[in-house]
Amino acid sequence: MLSVLRTAVLALWLAAMVVAGVAAEPSAPLVTAEPAVREVTLTGFTRARAELPLVAETAGRVEAVAYDIGETVGKDGGFARLDTTFIELELAEVKVQRKRLQARISYDRREVDRYTKLARRDNASASRLDTLEQTLRDNRYELQALEIKRKVLRERLLRTRIRAPVGWRITDRNLEPGQWVNEGERVGVAADFTTLIVPFALTPEQYTALTGPDQGGIRLHLPDLNREVTASVYRNYPGFDPVTRKIAVDLALRDRVEPRRGGLRARLVLRLPERTGAVLLPAGAVDHSYEEFWVTREDGERLRVILLGREQGPDGERLRVASPDLEPGQRFRLLREE
Repeated sequence: MLSVLRTAVLALWLAAMVVAGVAAEPSAPLVTAEPAVREVTLTGFTRARAELPLVAETAGRVEAVAYDIGETVGKDGGFARLDTTFIELELAEVKVQRKRLQARISYDRREVDRYTKLARRDNASASRLDTLEQTLRDNRYELQALEIKRKVLRERLLRTRIRAPVGWRITDRNLEPGQWVNEGERVGVAADFTTLIVPFALTPEQYTALTGPDQGGIRLHLPDLNREVTASVYRNYPGFDPVTRKIAVDLALRDRVEPRRGGLRARLVLRLPERTGAVLLPAGAVDHSYEEFWVTREDGERLRVILLGREQGPDGERLRVASPDLEPGQRFRLLREE
């Protein structure tokens, strides 16, 4: 009986020592599974923020052209000038007619005043006074019409100058000095390269990755200049192309780029979630034997996973693994330091 009691006490003591040893053993550090992503690279080309066709608003012969293709429009904003000889002659004629009418109206006003006084003394007929007053009114109306004609001619004179926005660059020129242009004819194109735009066509998944609230700043790589620049969404088209099933988005370069021109390649890298539902774990959290791989949950349960790939992270190598029971946010034991 005594030997049985001693054996029981010894067994309890050994069990207590084992539990104490386990408790004293430091627990393995834990890591959190992150969603695996794949990188998609899209390439676009820079272009001007806006383009404006330059149109002749009146017909005439080209007298001078101030800018050639590639040049920047100066502060005066004048691109070309048409011959104004005939408009200036019409203005001179209107000026003469205006002086003649003003003199005629002054004379008629004096005649009306004189006949008004005579009519009050019954020394003039009322019909003669009415005729003079009507003539005075007609001349005044004619002077007003002449003033409108003068304004029209002065406006036509201003429109003989084909203007372009200041600071824009000429991208097309279709006229030369001495050439005849018709009213409404397009004679060139000016473009605004102060802000460079890069258009992209994105799938809904790519669009979400670009504009989502958890996304950081947008960066574009310009291979032709071997530099990276910051960008932002400049124009977001609300339409949807049913053929390509893509959404049109224009990105604007925020950093100054030289040369400021169209046709520069711009690469946009988007990080999209893996469609397989894979997660990223440090290499030390994945155990393997031959062609089989396991991870150990926080509670010690082992879970078999499939290895899909490897990548280099900021803290070392990370493995992309997948399993039906594996989800981002779950915690696993770090079995070894890499």
